[in-house]
Amino acid sequence: MTRPLPLSEGEFDELIRSIEDGIQRVERLANEIIGAVNSALEWLGPLAQQALDLLRRFGELLGRFFSEVGKFFTRWGVPWTLYSHGETWTQQVGGPAHELAARVDAGQLLVDDYWSGTAATAYTGMLPLQSKALGAIKAATDELDDALWKIAGAIIAFWLGIAAVIVPFIVELIAEAAAALGIITAPPAAAAAAGSTAKAIALTTAVVTAGITYLTVLWTQMRDLDQRLHNSDGLPGGNWPSLVSDISNGRVHDGGKTLDWNIKP
Repeated sequence: MTRPLPLSEGEFDELIRSIEDGIQRVERLANEIIGAVNSALEWLGPLAQQALDLLRRFGELLGRFFSEVGKFFTRWGVPWTLYSHGETWTQQVGGPAHELAARVDAGQLLVDDYWSGTAATAYTGMLPLQSKALGAIKAATDELDDALWKIAGAIIAFWLGIAAVIVPFIVELIAEAAAALGIITAPPAAAAAAGSTAKAIALTTAVVTAGITYLTVLWTQMRDLDQRLHNSDGLPGGNWPSLVSDISNGRVHDGGKTLDWNIKP
């Protein structure tokens, strides 16, 4: 049975909403800091230029942060679709293939009990190959299900990572917005806001890099699976095993006697 995902569909939707709200909160707090520091410039005298430079630096970093998050902001991913497809492959393809393989191995086909003749013998000789092919299909669907589950889980983990960056970023910006209201504390607040934003950018980049690395590993797994399917003993050349000779009518002449699909006496 397919493993459950770390979050339910409702929990994932709530996570996305919280990130959207968090991004908007960051933007509002940044505007508050910029507005407060700008208001303090005329009172800072010789320190005004330094405060302005710090504010400009904060704005540049803020733009980089929104750009980094914006690369993925409108493409949340749909882990539940991947999860559902994985279940479908396992339940509707892998499961029936496994059941058929068990029947073939157990000799439960009608040809075993009721038919004889050259054609029947030739077909019976194919059963081990068909059983191996069914086993290869079952193994492939299991691995495909596993890969899709991992990708779905990676999408959830990615946004949990982004949320883990935004929450402390907001906490720091709240404190810095409060400090920016004071004339003397406005320049340090701009410097601190720039530092908090630089840290948020670094953490966001780390989350993105980790996600890309993980998905690259999964892509390699899927590529290897495709190669094995095309070079598998069970599916030679990626095809279902077939007889070399034609047994469509099963008639073979031997000493004037026709040997075909005969009911066993």
